[in-house]
Amino acid sequence: MKKISLSNAQHYKKLWQPVSNLTSFQIEEIAHIETFEKGQHIIRHDEGTETLFILLQGKAKIYLLHEDGKQLIVHFVQKGELIGELSLLGVEERTKDVVAQIDCICLAIPLADNKERLLTDINFLQQLNVYLAKKMLNRTERFGQGLNYPLLNRLAAFILYTENEGLYHEKHTEVAEYLSSSYRHLLHTFEQLREKNIIIKEKRGYRIIDRMELERLAGEIKS
Repeated sequence: MKKISLSNAQHYKKLWQPVSNLTSFQIEEIAHIETFEKGQHIIRHDEGTETLFILLQGKAKIYLLHEDGKQLIVHFVQKGELIGELSLLGVEERTKDVVAQIDCICLAIPLADNKERLLTDINFLQQLNVYLAKKMLNRTERFGQGLNYPLLNRLAAFILYTENEGLYHEKHTEVAEYLSSSYRHLLHTFEQLREKNIIIKEKRGYRIIDRMELERLAGEIKS
C-alpha cells in the first residue's frame, strides 16, 4: 500500500475530481490517495478501519469470515463505491476483510480527525443516504434474481461483473456460495458456456470469446 497526498497526486486528479463534491468543503483538506496491489488487504477484519475509502479505480472483494474460519464473498466493490461507511456510522460490529481483486486506487479519508466533520456535513450525509439506499435496493434485486433466474443467466452476469480485460479467474468454491449454487451445478454451467463457444478455458481462468452472447444471457441481472 502506498499513500500519496493530493498535492502530489496530479497524476490521479482526473480520478478523484468527480467525487470532489462529496463534501461541502474542499475534500483536499482531509483526503489523500492510497494505492493497493492485487491481493493486498484494504481492510483486515481483525484490525478494523479508521479510514473511509472511495474506490476510484479497480475492483475489490468483501469477505465475511465465519466462526469456523470459512470465508464468504458478500460483495464485489466497483469504481465509485465506498468502503468503510458502516464503520463511519458505528453500526458494524464485525469488520469484514476487503481485498483488492486487481490493482486499486482509493481516495482515503482518515476518520480519527475527520469523523465529526463528515457526520455534521449536510451535503455529505445527503449523498451518503442516497448511496446506502441504492446499495440496499441493488442487494434486494440480486436476492430476487437468485430466486427467479437460472444459474446460466446469473453466471453470465457474474462473469461480466468480475472479469478483467476479458479474463475471468474467480475461485469456483467462492462463486458457488455467492450464487447460491452447488459446486457441481456451477461446473456444469461453466461447461455449458464453454460448449456454446462463449468462453474458453485457459491456464489462468476463462477467456470471454462471445461477449455479445454473454451480455444477452445476462440481460438486466445485477451481481
